[in-house]
Amino acid sequence: MVERDKNEEQRSARSVLHAHGEQLRENFSASVQKVGRFSGQVGEFSERAAGILTRRDARSIKIRLTLTALFVSVLALVIASVGNYYSLPHSPEEAAEQYIQALQRGDYIDGLDEEAYRSFTYTYLTNTIYSSAQGRVESYTILSSAPEPDDRAEVTVRALANGQEHDFVLPFVLEPRSGPFNDTWKLATSAQNYLQLTTPVDLSEITVNGHSLSLPKTRRLTVDGGYSWLVPLLPGAYTVSLPSTSYYVLSPVERTVTSPLPDGSSEISPLNLEVRPSPRMWRETDELIDSWLSRCESSRRLDVVGCPTSAIYGNDSTVTISDVQWKLVSRPAFYLVQDTAKPSLWHASEHDQAVMDLTYLADGKAQREIITFTIDAEVVSDGNHADISVGLGDKKTSREELQESVSDDVLSQPTLQQFAATS
Repeated sequence: MVERDKNEEQRSARSVLHAHGEQLRENFSASVQKVGRFSGQVGEFSERAAGILTRRDARSIKIRLTLTALFVSVLALVIASVGNYYSLPHSPEEAAEQYIQALQRGDYIDGLDEEAYRSFTYTYLTNTIYSSAQGRVESYTILSSAPEPDDRAEVTVRALANGQEHDFVLPFVLEPRSGPFNDTWKLATSAQNYLQLTTPVDLSEITVNGHSLSLPKTRRLTVDGGYSWLVPLLPGAYTVSLPSTSYYVLSPVERTVTSPLPDGSSEISPLNLEVRPSPRMWRETDELIDSWLSRCESSRRLDVVGCPTSAIYGNDSTVTISDVQWKLVSRPAFYLVQDTAKPSLWHASEHDQAVMDLTYLADGKAQREIITFTIDAEVVSDGNHADISVGLGDKKTSREELQESVSDDVLSQPTLQQFAATS
């Protein structure tokens, strides 16, 4: 009886497991079918999304893009036209006010006309330099405007400058330009004068109205007597000098150039800057000479390159030399003179000679020589930098070479004659 009950329980358990297996298979089959249907829908959606647009859709997009481009173009044209209308002078009076206002506020860039920017040979000032100029327009009044034939007009202006009133006439001409509202009035004569600045040396910098002005090498002209730069100037007075740190000074120290108010016929005379060595050039050259003489005095040889040499014993002598003493007895007053053939070169005057007292022992016998020589110094400078060399004739020493040789052990070595005798 017990055994039969166990068998019944086992059959019931197998029935339950079988039922669960069938249910699991049905659920799995349903899930697979759902996934298959979803994959098919995704594939169908992807094919529609990646497919070619219909003609209707393409036409609609094309129309929208065309309208957008047209709208942007029209908007840009309107903005440009409005900008031109308000920025360009459309009457002679507006053109006169635009020009005079630039002079009044010290705006060098706006005051120049387009002719000043058509060449790369000009050297330009800055607004800071021009706003510091004396004699600029302080105030003005438009007195009248008179039309002339051939789209021309004259505007009479009264301006206050240097505390005095000046009346002058500005001629204008109508300049037709393509596009709406682009026609403009401009000065019929040059808005600026041109200064030809000449100097015998290749200066790299000057000072105008207390402010630095670079003189570009790319814009200089080589002329008889030196170098030249062409500078556009607006009406006003300009004080020209050199920086306080320059190796040159002007003679006289300052020069003044006046660019008159526009009257259609005014011109500026060329300005020739005569330069002389500045205290800085004098000082640094004299210091280099002192250093060179000290180097020669400290020598314990008879024939150091670049220094005075014994007149009795040369390099080929086999005499044993010892106890060499150099002593500077005197040196001439030092001053620089300009080379007549090369104005950018300055050298020490050779009006007198320096004297060295030389004593030594030759094979144990005391010897004494009085050596006279001419001190040669040369300076080439652009104002900001100077190449200075000193020495004897073509055996001059630059500052850099002298600095290197001061620490050179050769000055404390035995003489060549000693070395030859003991080797």
